[in-house]
Amino acid sequence: MTRKPSVACRHPEVIMLYEKEEDISGAANIIAEQVDEYRTVPVTRLVGEQIKEHKPSVILFAMSSVKLSIELYTKLLKNQQIAYRHYAIVLCKNKESALAFRSCIKGVFDNYFVYLPLYEKFRLKMIVHNGLRQSQGDDHYAGLDDDQLERIDTNLASLIELSSQCKRQLLDSVDSCKASVEQSTEQLPHGSEGMSHDKALVKSLAKQHIEPLLTQLELEIKDGLDLILAQLTSRHSEIKDIKQQVIAKQQAKIPTQALVSSLLDEQEAKPPKKKILVVEDNQIYREMIVKVLEQDEYDTEQACDGLTALKMIKGNDYALILMDLYMPHLDGINTTKQLKADNDGKDIPVVALTSNNNRELIKRWAQVGLKGYILKPSNRTEILQAVKTAIEYG
Repeated sequence: MTRKPSVACRHPEVIMLYEKEEDISGAANIIAEQVDEYRTVPVTRLVGEQIKEHKPSVILFAMSSVKLSIELYTKLLKNQQIAYRHYAIVLCKNKESALAFRSCIKGVFDNYFVYLPLYEKFRLKMIVHNGLRQSQGDDHYAGLDDDQLERIDTNLASLIELSSQCKRQLLDSVDSCKASVEQSTEQLPHGSEGMSHDKALVKSLAKQHIEPLLTQLELEIKDGLDLILAQLTSRHSEIKDIKQQVIAKQQAKIPTQALVSSLLDEQEAKPPKKKILVVEDNQIYREMIVKVLEQDEYDTEQACDGLTALKMIKGNDYALILMDLYMPHLDGINTTKQLKADNDGKDIPVVALTSNNNRELIKRWAQVGLKGYILKPSNRTEILQAVKTAIEYG
């Protein structure tokens, strides 16, 4: 669910400096989905002192032109109001992308993003993610959790995680081998001319033969894992065949094999997802509800009015229906009445989606089969709690 950018965050890790609030709304909402410690700051004469006080790890410059962003950044640097490790991003209009690119190549900014018109929201998230990672380091930056990522097929998500672990494990092994060679070379005794010659010989052998072999191994590992990922993306339904390919490449990696088997057993043991029908004529709110539910591993279907919902209910086994009160063609109360009459006595729990807190109205709806209600607007926790309660006790 989209969170409104926080303007009250006391210790923001990410700050966006802007001139016109209407220009940044799209980009600001994207970052707010990703970063809790985030703040948008209008550019005034006090902006330098605000930056100096908060010391954000990532600073986004969203001035009306790239030129003004460069001037502002330069002023903050000269005044030593930015005098610490940070990651600077310039946001630009499409017509100024070449200028923004040039400023990054010349080392002014660390990256740029075209925010008017707004394209590639995931690229903006990746830029901010890399900025936090580089400026704070892996020891301090926790990264993104799965709830902040778009929902994909469960098998594919598990296999991507597996490949990531394989890659880290193998590249760590290569780094360890390189470190061992360097350490062994440094530990050779000093003193005599013959021993110095032996040390030089070992260094030469390591450089000419061992290091190239390790580098080649590292490249082959990367190429092999890239190939596996490509196969997973196009043919992830053939999970058992891919498992055999991974095991064949990692014959000596028993922990990796155990991880593959564990993932497969976990997938087979999972119960089927519960299906929920969301009936709401407001497309934006409907899609927000759907996104929250799908991130919590529910299957969803959508309807924009009561008549459409009644048609969809026939032949489908829904665990729950979330329904708006005021809709065209057939409102929530009458849809619920018709549902109860047409569903062969089977009681499907219905939870109301409404901004109307009229108790008499909700009570009248409850008399025809309502199991609960969600007031608009509601946050993710409130939505999921109402859904789980209705399914469990409905």
